[in-house]
Amino acid sequence: MFDLEQSNIPARAALTRGLSLIDIALWDIASKQAAQPLFQYLGGLRASAEVTQVAGYYIDQRSISEVADEISLLRDGGCRRVKIMLKGDSPAFDLKYVAAAMEKMPGRVAADAHWSWSTLTEARRICRDLDRFGLNFLEDPFAASDWRLTHELRRDMTTPIAAGEDVFGGHVISDLVGGIDILRVDATTVGGITGAIEAINLAAASGKTVLPHVFWPLHIHLACASPTVEGVEVIPAEYGADPLDRLLRNIPVIKNGEMSPSEEPGVGISIRWDAVDQLARRHVSITSDTNSGPPN
Repeated sequence: MFDLEQSNIPARAALTRGLSLIDIALWDIASKQAAQPLFQYLGGLRASAEVTQVAGYYIDQRSISEVADEISLLRDGGCRRVKIMLKGDSPAFDLKYVAAAMEKMPGRVAADAHWSWSTLTEARRICRDLDRFGLNFLEDPFAASDWRLTHELRRDMTTPIAAGEDVFGGHVISDLVGGIDILRVDATTVGGITGAIEAINLAAASGKTVLPHVFWPLHIHLACASPTVEGVEVIPAEYGADPLDRLLRNIPVIKNGEMSPSEEPGVGISIRWDAVDQLARRHVSITSDTNSGPPN
């Protein structure tokens, strides 16, 4: 894999995503051969981990009061931390939004800025006000490549900063993690389970924790195998924004704010190929007959 990476430097980001899937598959095979679920194969620290649920999807089509009611329902169902997505284009709206969310779960609301700002001046103007709410963390104030700006902003704030879901490579992660509080790791981006383990170890060496980026059927194994992984992130199925339930079988469920990984050997991810077939927009038939006609 190293030689393949070195020969594809210009396309490293896309290549790493592809290699990540291969690496995950290899770990799946290895843990199946050991007749263990992946989290046990990795050490089996605990049997369940805390769930952070994302609330307020499609806020441009909903009211703040609707999302506040949603947060109340999540809280009453045992959720211990929620994350909302800032609009980013209206500081007045975002401040009102955060205030309403924090009323429902004081100290247990995180906010994802999703690269809303491009300059420190712009970010400081709103983050000065956001800082007084006591957010659990603020995520991705700047683009992944602007980690130096993220570090500068962190020095101005008391609110913890989370970032990293789109970065890969040990050197980049090491640079980033030194100036943030929570590393966001995505095994499908960072180099598979191997890359995720490296990232988790780099965070631990800096005294920082990790919160994986969605893909909870996979990341729950990492959360149950490492003491510095806080838990997993879940986008509720009813949003339709991350329809894993339509494509996978036996997805781990949330119980009292926590989730347990599959006990099946391997990763425990089983694809519903009938659903893939139904949802596909294009079908391609690959055969050994070089004279076959164009794909369907």
